[in-house]
Amino acid sequence: MTQVENNKVVKTGMVIGVIATLFLFVLLYIVSPKFSHEVELLHRIKLAIACLVFPTAFFLVTIVRVGLQRFGNPSDNPLLVVANSNAMAVNLRVLSNTHEQVVLFALTTLALSVLLPFNYLSLLPIYSAIFFIGRIIFWLAYKHNPLWRAPGFAMSILPAVAGLGYSCVAVVMRLIL
Repeated sequence: MTQVENNKVVKTGMVIGVIATLFLFVLLYIVSPKFSHEVELLHRIKLAIACLVFPTAFFLVTIVRVGLQRFGNPSDNPLLVVANSNAMAVNLRVLSNTHEQVVLFALTTLALSVLLPFNYLSLLPIYSAIFFIGRIIFWLAYKHNPLWRAPGFAMSILPAVAGLGYSCVAVVMRLIL
């Protein structure tokens, strides 16, 4: 495939990821229970921590997967051999990207848990579920065709951009007002 064709595949994947993210957010928000009253700060933080469990578990799975692939072959010393197979190279890239994404996800989730109005706190479990699904799609697609990792990437980065953007505006507004 040419670079133009590759770019088209990635752009298509990003569009699919954006549409899937928006669709899932709206659908899950409509059917999810809502908070009917203000929630104490401690309960907000507890909600955020609960929303971090499955994304962190996915991160742990990627760490363990790479660790198991290192055992009993030359890549057990990563200074000599970074990856001894294509599968391991993919898993290392997924691990690296997931590490970056989990840090952003965790900080954004904690910020949103404190800054969101109570009637929108039900977005946090939705954010967590979409992030988790996006990471799985990212990993599975990366193994089969790296260009198709874009939908999973979009599902984890788009909510982070929106959530962090909201958090920045909310902090600035609190400082101004």
